[in-house]
Amino acid sequence: MAEDAVLQLAEINRLTTTLREKRDGLNTEAQQLVKERDKLNAQVAEWLSKAREHREKRDEYNEKVADFKTKRDEIYNKLKDKVDERQDNEEDAEEKKKKASPPSHVLRRKIRELDWSLQTQVLDLKREREIIEQIAELEGELKVAEEAAAKRKESAKARTEIEDLRLLMNAHHNSVLEFARLSQEENQHMIEAYAEVDALRKRADEAHRRYLDTRREADETHRRYIEARQENSRLRKELGEIRVRQRVEKIQALEERLEEKTSIALEKHKRGERLTMEEFSLLMKRGLL
Repeated sequence: MAEDAVLQLAEINRLTTTLREKRDGLNTEAQQLVKERDKLNAQVAEWLSKAREHREKRDEYNEKVADFKTKRDEIYNKLKDKVDERQDNEEDAEEKKKKASPPSHVLRRKIRELDWSLQTQVLDLKREREIIEQIAELEGELKVAEEAAAKRKESAKARTEIEDLRLLMNAHHNSVLEFARLSQEENQHMIEAYAEVDALRKRADEAHRRYLDTRREADETHRRYIEARQENSRLRKELGEIRVRQRVEKIQALEERLEEKTSIALEKHKRGERLTMEEFSLLMKRGLL
């Protein structure tokens, strides 16, 4: 029975050692997985921050695109009105030019000459009326000519303004294109950052899943280790009790043998037979001699 207990104790000792080593290994692996998971989560936070930065820049560039589009379209409307205005002025000037054939300076000279004639010459009533009517007619032509010149001047001014507006509109349009390009770049960077976030999250989730599995296995191994230690204690106690019982039984058997030898020696002594040294010693120790 003691030998069985010894064999069981040896086996449970081996199992306890195996379970302890396995548990410690699993705990170490779990700690490494926690570090890996936390490192990946830190990278996720870093890439999320980058993605938000790219999104904010993209939105900022989109606002600039919208702003420059509005400015460009406003200038386009002004340009369109200015082109229509110039066209109207040129058409009006051309029409007035046709009505007033002589140039303005020629008309003014003729008017001055006729007016001088009225002031310096003695004319009959008929001739004076003719000159006055001629002056009035020339003044009408001069007015048309001056209006045509003014329209041409306005047209020239409008042409300059149109060119300036075109340059400004093109500048705003180029700004629209540039900020749209920058917005697209930031959007692409944002998409790439979020893709990296998704990939890192998957790895972090996988590390966490493995950690939980390892932690559960470590806990189960620890439970079995505690059971093995309890079994070890039980077997040690049982083996101790067996050994104590065996020692008691051995002592009792020895005592019985001594009693038997003592009884035989005492009978020999009573019969007057010669005792051996062992028998003599037994009787002396027990006070029978």
